[in-house]
Amino acid sequence: MSQKYRRLRRDELEEVRPQFVKFLAVNGIDGASWTRIKADDPKRTDALLLQFSQIVFQGVIDKVEYLLQRSKRDLRTYHCQADKIVMNGMMIEGTTDLDLSNENISPEEMLRQMRASGASVKLYAGERKYRDGDRDQDIFLLMEQGALISDDHMFRTLEKLKG
Repeated sequence: MSQKYRRLRRDELEEVRPQFVKFLAVNGIDGASWTRIKADDPKRTDALLLQFSQIVFQGVIDKVEYLLQRSKRDLRTYHCQADKIVMNGMMIEGTTDLDLSNENISPEEMLRQMRASGASVKLYAGERKYRDGDRDQDIFLLMEQGALISDDHMFRTLEKLKG
């Protein structure tokens, strides 16, 4: 299996520990064997961790349909289709205390706060084919840059606002 994604970090690996134990078992490695491999064969340890990481990332990315990326004054949503990625975004122009990176605020509340503060919203959109036709790698890179898996609510809200 070629390396397409990075190795899982320790904290990420902890989150999928039960799946990792099953992965080792499928590969004929029990707990005692894994302890020995970690101590005696760092290259095999790394290879197994990398192989498992590829499986985990691929399984997650295969299911991604929407991503959401937030910063204080800019919010981008992505619809990851089969052959292209469609983006809807909004940027705050003007002065406001509203922080678009706040995950606990609904799109409707965001707009209400912006109107109340006198700030305006610049809506923007775009779409493109995946780089080198590689949907998985494009999604992975967006996630590495802070985009999170989301539902379609924010994307659809911005789509409606565009008119």
